[in-house]
Amino acid sequence: MLVLACLSIPAVSGKAQSQYTTNTKHYLTLSAAAGLGVDLSGTKLIRTGVGMDGQAAFSYEVANRGFFFSFGVGADYRLSENKLAGTMVHAFNTADRDGYPIIYRYVYSKYQEIQHTIYASVPIWFGYTIRDKVYFAVGAKASLPLWNTCSVAADMYTEGEYINLIEAISRNVPDYGFYPMTRYTGSTKYTPATVYVSPMVEVGGCIELTPKITCRIGGFVEYALPIAKDYKTKEIVDYSQLDGQPYTLSQDNLKANIRFNSIQNGCVNASATAGAGENLFKGWSQYLSFGVRATFRFDVTQTPAICRCYLGY
Repeated sequence: MLVLACLSIPAVSGKAQSQYTTNTKHYLTLSAAAGLGVDLSGTKLIRTGVGMDGQAAFSYEVANRGFFFSFGVGADYRLSENKLAGTMVHAFNTADRDGYPIIYRYVYSKYQEIQHTIYASVPIWFGYTIRDKVYFAVGAKASLPLWNTCSVAADMYTEGEYINLIEAISRNVPDYGFYPMTRYTGSTKYTPATVYVSPMVEVGGCIELTPKITCRIGGFVEYALPIAKDYKTKEIVDYSQLDGQPYTLSQDNLKANIRFNSIQNGCVNASATAGAGENLFKGWSQYLSFGVRATFRFDVTQTPAICRCYLGY
């Protein structure tokens, strides 16, 4: 009995044992997201189309007792679409080939623009996982535009109005510079805000793929707010490279030298018969997007060391 009692006491037996455990987990994550979005900054002159978003990010995450925090770097791609509502007419006082005064008009319809933008981003998330099954997270992301371009397309014909005629001479008199309805296209760049800050919300579920790899799949919503100064606009159509006389302006010259500026930073030309000088956007774009994100989490937690110490006697 005395021997058993002694063996049950570590100090007497000369044997001490301790284990170090932790509830904190460390992860490296890769995420990919796809969704839809809409620009919320257009005026009544604009019809905003539904665009598309693509996102990818690499992050470091730390988790403890269901709570997690992550930060990382990423890249975002955004496609957005805007159209002019109705018909746009630009009118100029000039003379025809015979010297008679006319009002020369460019008449546009189906005017649309598609923008492509790539951003560098820094996302930060705070979240909670319920029993390793369901999670919700809130966060914010700072995005810096790196590259953008936009393509413009519009149907347009030209016509001339004579003071002594009841109706305008329109479309099909090329010797006088009146050309039929034709599709005109161009490409340009626009100036986005310097930085965008996006509040974010995400909710979804967790799937264990292996003991060391899990996947979160959830729906997200984010709202990009611009942070910038000095919003400036340009007239959306630039005629400065065209021949100044309609009757010497060929349609080939018109196609080659007409220039378009982006709707994003544009205003209606001062020569327009309606809306002259009005901005097409209220300011820098505010963009609402929503979609689905998959986040793969790789457990890189170091296994705690187990220390067994023997006291010799």
